[in-house]
Parts: sequence; structure tokens; C-alpha cells
Amino acid sequence: MQQNKISIRPQILTAHVNENMSLEEKFQNTTLRPVIKMQHDLLFLRLESELSQAAFENLTRAAKTQFLQNILFKGNALRSEVIGMIAGCFTLEEYTFYRENTKTINKRIIQIIIERVINTLGL
Repeated sequence: MQQNKISIRPQILTAHVNENMSLEEKFQNTTLRPVIKMQHDLLFLRLESELSQAAFENLTRAAKTQFLQNILFKGNALRSEVIGMIAGCFTLEEYTFYRENTKTINKRIIQIIIERVINTLGL
């Protein structure tokens, strides 16, 4: 069952791993990026309601980035929901590593999601 979780993830050819990287960076490239890419449609659908309520399309690029940072770094309920969508796709080994590094991994998750939303919206 755990191997199935990995096998359904998309490959990210630009995500490289080498021995000079920190464990968190390796985890980001081997686990977080594929999981976030796999969950993209679900994440975007969830965030879309937040964006529409804020007249997001009328904001400047800088304001859009700031808005996303505010709702995802400071909005505890939404932040927890979004992180849960990602962590729920981890294997037991990945989840163990995540639990040992929760603060830094959560920050990386949110940063990647903000980047994906901005790229998806063509900002």
C-alpha cells in the first residue's frame, strides 16, 4: 500500500537531488513537489473560493502574493486543511520525517503552493 502512494505521484524531472542538499531540501524535491503537483486540482479548487471572496483578480501582483501569504501562513484553519491535503499522501516513513521537521516542512509546503497558484493564474 505504501509503495502505491509513491507510484501514483507525477515525476518532476527538474527536481534534482544531490549529496550537498539538506534532508529537508531532498524531502521537498522527492516528496513535497510530486505530492503537491498530484494534489494541484484539489488545492486550487479549495483556494479558489478564498480568492473569489477577496476580489483577487482586481489586486496587483504584489497584493496577490501578499494575500496568498496572509491566508496560507496566518489563516490557521485553511493552512491546516491545505497541509492535511498534502500530509495525507505521505507514506509512513515520509510522515515520520515530516513529524520530526514539521515547522520547516510546513513552511516549504506553503511556499510551493503559493508559487503554484501564482504560476497557474499566470501572474
